[in-house]
Amino acid sequence: MDMSSVEGLVRDLRRFNDRAFPFATKQTVNEAAFDARLNWREEIEDKMIERNKFTKNSIRVETTRTLDVRRQIATVGSIAPYMDEQEFGGVKARKGKQGVPLATSYAAGQGEGSKPRTRLPRASNTLRKIKLNRGRIRAKGRAQRNFVAVREASKRSTKHVYLDTGRRRGIYRVVGKGKNARPKLVYDLSESSVRIPRNPTMGPAVDRTTRILPGIY
Repeated sequence: MDMSSVEGLVRDLRRFNDRAFPFATKQTVNEAAFDARLNWREEIEDKMIERNKFTKNSIRVETTRTLDVRRQIATVGSIAPYMDEQEFGGVKARKGKQGVPLATSYAAGQGEGSKPRTRLPRASNTLRKIKLNRGRIRAKGRAQRNFVAVREASKRSTKHVYLDTGRRRGIYRVVGKGKNARPKLVYDLSESSVRIPRNPTMGPAVDRTTRILPGIY
């Protein structure tokens, strides 16, 4: 039996174990994390209404640099403070005296009663752009107070007004003038807390990567 090549094979295996194998596993976990980030951004684009590019850009990867296979960990995650609620659901509570502001379909220009709202509020209807009149209205009863508030808002350049109808509290935009002035609900403030439903994007993204992990390796 010719055993002359055995020592060479042993040297190759040792070299592979010391050099090639740790590099292969390191590259595998790093590429998997970047693939998950790409998938996650696609999931966000499909399932979320984006106000800007921050949500997708918040997805970050921390790579591993060590060649100690037992310590090789690559991480994909988000720095956006609201992504945990999107992924797992939660409860949003009011921060002031009024309830949680819920934008309506009218605020997004989709027409009254359109559900669910699938667009962001128009620029003129964003909360930071809305300025309410702080002056007191002298009136007898809620109905008269609301009537006067709508009439006064129709005369101002800022058309938004806060109304409490008894059944609903909210911020309205007044359209028309004088007798034709009508309030349109922009933000509903009736609820003191709102349940945020689960909208997982990270989980499905990682699942997609997991299925191709053998190929990456």
